[in-house]
Amino acid sequence: MSSRAYTRLWLESQAALNELLGQELPSQPLQPEKSQRLFFQMVATLFLRYVQILRCLETCYDQMVHPQKRLVLRRVLEGVMGRVLELKNEMVEMELSEYHYMDDVLQDLKLTPADMEVPIPKYFVSQRAKALKERQQVLSQILARLEPSMPAGPSRVAMLRDEAVQLVQMAERMRQSRLRAKFMREIRRDEERERRARDSGAKEPDREQAALCIQKVWKGCLQRRCTKLEREREMAFIGMVPDPKAFGLPAAMLRAQLGEEFRRLRQADYEAEYQQALVSIREGLFEVEGPDMKEEMKEQLRQWFIECHDLTGRFPEFPDEELGGSSILFAEKTPEQVQEELELQETEGQKKKEKTAEKEKSKEGKAKKGKDKKQGEEESLKLAESKFLPMISEGSAEYQTVWGNQDELDNLEPHYELELMKAQQRKEVETELRLQVDELMREELQRLKLAVDREEGKSLKAKKSSKQPKGKKGGKKKEKDLTPDRTLDSLYEELVLQGILKQAPHVQLADYTGDFCYLGSALRMAGIEPTPSVTDIRQNIALYAILRLGSPTLHELAPLVKSVLLAGPAGTGKKLLVHAVCTETGANLFDLSPDNLVGKYPGKAGLSMLIHLVFKVARLMQPSVIWVGNAEKTFYKKVPKEEKQADPKRLKRDLPKALKLLKPEDRVLLLGTSDKPYEADVKTLCKAYERILLVPRPDYASRYVTWQRLIKKHGGTISPALDASALAKLSDGYSQGCIAQAVQLVLTERRLLQMPKKPLRAGEFLQVLAKADPIYSEEEKTLQDWYTKTPLGKKRLKAAQEREEGKEAKGKDKKGKKGKK
Repeated sequence: MSSRAYTRLWLESQAALNELLGQELPSQPLQPEKSQRLFFQMVATLFLRYVQILRCLETCYDQMVHPQKRLVLRRVLEGVMGRVLELKNEMVEMELSEYHYMDDVLQDLKLTPADMEVPIPKYFVSQRAKALKERQQVLSQILARLEPSMPAGPSRVAMLRDEAVQLVQMAERMRQSRLRAKFMREIRRDEERERRARDSGAKEPDREQAALCIQKVWKGCLQRRCTKLEREREMAFIGMVPDPKAFGLPAAMLRAQLGEEFRRLRQADYEAEYQQALVSIREGLFEVEGPDMKEEMKEQLRQWFIECHDLTGRFPEFPDEELGGSSILFAEKTPEQVQEELELQETEGQKKKEKTAEKEKSKEGKAKKGKDKKQGEEESLKLAESKFLPMISEGSAEYQTVWGNQDELDNLEPHYELELMKAQQRKEVETELRLQVDELMREELQRLKLAVDREEGKSLKAKKSSKQPKGKKGGKKKEKDLTPDRTLDSLYEELVLQGILKQAPHVQLADYTGDFCYLGSALRMAGIEPTPSVTDIRQNIALYAILRLGSPTLHELAPLVKSVLLAGPAGTGKKLLVHAVCTETGANLFDLSPDNLVGKYPGKAGLSMLIHLVFKVARLMQPSVIWVGNAEKTFYKKVPKEEKQADPKRLKRDLPKALKLLKPEDRVLLLGTSDKPYEADVKTLCKAYERILLVPRPDYASRYVTWQRLIKKHGGTISPALDASALAKLSDGYSQGCIAQAVQLVLTERRLLQMPKKPLRAGEFLQVLAKADPIYSEEEKTLQDWYTKTPLGKKRLKAAQEREEGKEAKGKDKKGKKGKK
C-alpha cells in the first residue's frame, strides 16, 4: 500500500467515527431501552464497529510517516481503544459473563468471526525497542554471572581431559559402527538382487532396455505433472484457488513487507527531525518573544490589581497554582466576575463533600427499601458516561480543522509544519513563563498590601499560619521505602539472581490458536451455556491485559483491572498466555509462584522486603506482570502435609495489601494461573483477583486448527493419508499440551526423513496420545461448580433464578385468569 492508500484509509475511518459519534452523542438524550436483548445488540454493534475502526486506525498509525499527524492519530487511536474497553465492561455487567456471542450481529454487519478480534497495536513494543534491547543485554550479563566458574585445580583439568577422551572414543566407535552397518547393508542388498536374478532366470538388461525403462518413467512423471498444473489452472480459473502467476503473490508480498519496513525507518528519521526542530523553536521563542510575554503579563496583572482595588476597596487574593494561577484571570471577564469565581471555587469543596454524603445516604436507603424491577431494568439498560468519547471527538475535530482543508495526497516528503509547531510551542512557553510571573507578582501583591493596608497583610499571615498545621495533619501517610539508598540496577540484579525476575519466552498471542464458537447465540437462546472457545479467551486476554498494559492513557482512564486469574485444567495454555502478555507489551515478568519462593527471603522481614522489592521495581520499570503459578496454593483451605515446610500461604495477607496500593498510573498486573482453584478459599481468592477467566479444554474446531498448525510447525506435511478431521474428533478430551507433546514425539528427525515414502497417518499420533492423561468430565464439572461460587458466577445464577421465578409467576397468572373465565 502507498501513502495515498493509508491516507484514504484514515479518511474512511474518520467518516465512520463521525457517524458513530453522532449516534452516541446526539443533540437530545437517548431514552433507556426496555428490552435487554435489543440493548445488548445495540452495544454489540457499537463494539464491533469500533473494533473495525480500531483495525484501520492501527494500520494507519503503524504506516503513517508525518510526525504531527501521528500525534493526533495516536490520541484518536487510544480513544477508540478506551471506548472498546468501556463497551466490554458494559456487556459484562449486562450479561454477567466474561464471554459474549454476537453471531447474529456479525451476520447483520456482514462480518466474519476474524473481524471480531481486537488487534494489538505494534507500537506497544516498537516504541520501547531501545529499552527492551538494553534490558536484554543487562539480563544476559547477569545470567552469565550465574554460570559456575571452573576451578583451576589439577584434578579438575585431568578429569575434564579423561571425559573428553572418553567422549571422543565413544563417538569414533559409533561412527565406525554406522559405516560398517551401511557397508554390510549394501553387500546384502547386492547378494539378494543376484539371487533373485538367478532364481527368475532373467538375463541382464542391455542399454536399450534400460533407456526405454527410464523414458517410460520420465514420460509418466511429466504427464502427471502436466495434469496437476492443468488442475491448478482450472481451479484458479473458476475462482476456487488464487492464481500465483496472475497475481504474483510471493513477489507482491515481499515488496509490501519491504515497503512497510522502509516506512517505519522513515518514521524514526522524521520523528528525530521533528524533536530537534521542537527544541530549536522552543529556544528561539524563549529568546525572542519571552521578554515581551513576561512584560505583557505583568502589566495585565498590575492593571487587574488596580481595578479590583478601585471596585472593592481592597486588593484581591492571588489564585493558587492548584486552581490555575493567573491563567484564570486572563479570560474575557470583569474583575468582579473573577472575584466571584474565586469565592465559588473555595466553596466547591464543601458542596462536593455534602453531595457525596447525600449520595451515600440515598444508596443506603435504596438498599434497604429495594427497587422495583422495571426501574432496575431501565437503569441497567443505559450506557454509562464515557471518558473516551470526548477524546475521540476532540482528536477528530483537531485533525479536520488543521489538515482537513489541505491536500496531502501529493505530499511526498511529509516532514513537519513549521507554523503549527510554533503555535503549539508558543502556548507551552507561555505557560512556563506564566508560572515565573506568578511567583514574582505574588510577592509584589504582598508588598502592595503591606504598603497600602497593613491590616490585610497581617491577616494574610495569620491565615497562612493557621492553614499550615491543618494541611500537615490532613496529609496521608506515604508508603515506607525499605531501600532508599539502593539504585534500581542493584534491585534489578538482586531479583534476577534470586530467580524472581525472569525472561519470558518470545510467544505471541496468535500462537494460542483455535477457532470461533459459531453456535454461541443459538445455545444461549436455548438456555444452554456454551463452552468458551479459544478465540473468546484470546479476546479477553487482549482486552484485560495487553491493551491496558500497553497504553498509559488506557490504564489511567479505562475501568481499572489490577489482577486476572486464569483457571482451567492442566495443559490448556495458561502459562503460554502469561508469556504472550509479556511479549506483546514488552513487560517484565516477576515470578511469585509458591514453588519459586521456597527458601527465599525467610521470615516476616524477608517477606515484606520481597513484596517491597517486587512492587517497587515493577512500578519503576513498568509495564510489569507479576505471575503467580498454582495460585490456589496461596489461599489453601488446608495445606497438605507434604507442603507444610514450603509454607505456600506466605503471600496470603501481603499480596492483597500490596495490590491496594497500586494507583491507576501504575501499569502493573497480577496474573494468576491455577489448575485446581477449588482447593482454595473462594472469598480470599476472589478478593485478590478481580477478573476470573475459565480456560476449558479445546473444542473440535480448535483441536482441528491446533493439529494442523503443530504438524506444519514441526516440519510435517498433511497429505490425504492423514485424516485431520478424524484426528481432531478422536482427540476429544485432551488438552493443547497433550497434542503438542504427541506431535513432538512422533515427528522426530528420522520420521521426517521417511515422510516422502511413508506419509503421516492419524494412528501414529493417537498411539502416543493415548498414553497421556485426558481431561475428565468430572474435573470440568468441578471447575464449573466452583465458578458458580465466584462473585460473577453468583450474580449470573441469581439472575437465572429470578427469570425462572418470573416465568413461573406469569404462568400461574395465566392459569388463574383462564380458571376465572
